[in-house]
Amino acid sequence: MNRRIWLLTRMGINKVRGKRVLALVLALVVLYALVFHTSEIELTDRAAQLKEMAKSIKSLNSHSDLWHGRQACRHPNFDVNSPEIMKFVKYEPPMDCKGEKDWVEIKGSRALITQEARRKHGDIECSFTDLIRTNDFATQVGLTTKTHTEYSLESSDFVRVDCVGESGKRWSNIMAGARYDQDIFDRTGWDTLPKGSTKMNVLMFGFDSISRLTFSRKLPKSFEYLTKELGTIILQGYNIVGDGTPQALIPILTGKTELELPDTRRRMGHKATFVNAYPFVWNEYKDAGYVTGYMEDTPSVGIFTYRLKGFDAQPTDHYMRPFYVDAESNYYDKFSKYCLGSVPRHKVMLDYMKHIFRVYKDRPKFVFGFHGEISHDDYNLVGAADDDLREWLEWFKTSGNWMTPSSSL
Repeated sequence: MNRRIWLLTRMGINKVRGKRVLALVLALVVLYALVFHTSEIELTDRAAQLKEMAKSIKSLNSHSDLWHGRQACRHPNFDVNSPEIMKFVKYEPPMDCKGEKDWVEIKGSRALITQEARRKHGDIECSFTDLIRTNDFATQVGLTTKTHTEYSLESSDFVRVDCVGESGKRWSNIMAGARYDQDIFDRTGWDTLPKGSTKMNVLMFGFDSISRLTFSRKLPKSFEYLTKELGTIILQGYNIVGDGTPQALIPILTGKTELELPDTRRRMGHKATFVNAYPFVWNEYKDAGYVTGYMEDTPSVGIFTYRLKGFDAQPTDHYMRPFYVDAESNYYDKFSKYCLGSVPRHKVMLDYMKHIFRVYKDRPKFVFGFHGEISHDDYNLVGAADDDLREWLEWFKTSGNWMTPSSSL
């Protein structure tokens, strides 16, 4: 009798549990349909999203301190060296790019076979093959020139270099400089700027996913030079306006959010436009007579190419994506991690910006660079670039480029 009662009770419990599980599953299915399916519909209706955002902002503002004469956004004052944070922060030494020093070095638009390589390997013949952009996802090779001395960049900023010494020893790499382009020289100049304009070069450079406090912790030498030697103004109240790199950079570069601009999402197929449709600020600088440049690493997850359709026409006078597309596919695996030959990859980008300033020293320049490889996935690794970044900043000041006639970083 007791066993029958136990069995019936057990069956009843199982039935109740079964009903609960079934109800939970049904609830999850309904929730999925409501959240994901609805959001999919909303994501294709940008006007509806903007309307909903405006409604939400209006609702928040109705209760905001702004309406009561007080500061609504109160900036937090965090301790840079808080023990809760510092226990996760560790020192990263400078990059050690093992192996032989590069046989060729770039200075502006000139690629020169080094004297050190000659002393070591005797007479050297190098083949320089121009790398040409096909589109944002492919490159092609141009003409090849052989020389025993130097090569001038004219058709492209980027070259594949293959060298052989007297002993038969070989060396190869991909390299970046700023080609000499007469058309750019003819179009640019300080005298073309609108009357009354502030005559300054504009140089913007950033490491992805690095906050102001992380910058000061992980790049202390550079931070000190910026604040004490260059008198940099720190925008302590700056905040990103969206979640993700595109959501943060698109407003900086266009003055608008992605939703306010033409739809460039790749998944929209033929309905998507190329990112060239955006009103990028570098276009305004170009129209005013500036040389323009845009560089970004990590091409497989590019800001304007991972989720968005990318650029049709090259967006700026000097554009580094073709270099990284080819380097990532054909050269990264040949060298030490985070290196291209004997040079750290972050320094390749820093040097490229210097090349542009060298070649166009007497021309107004707008250059925007963004590096993510050593910062996006690891907040400690970026510290390895501190010495190189400080030297880079020092070069701009001591070389005279910082004051030609004035600059903004």
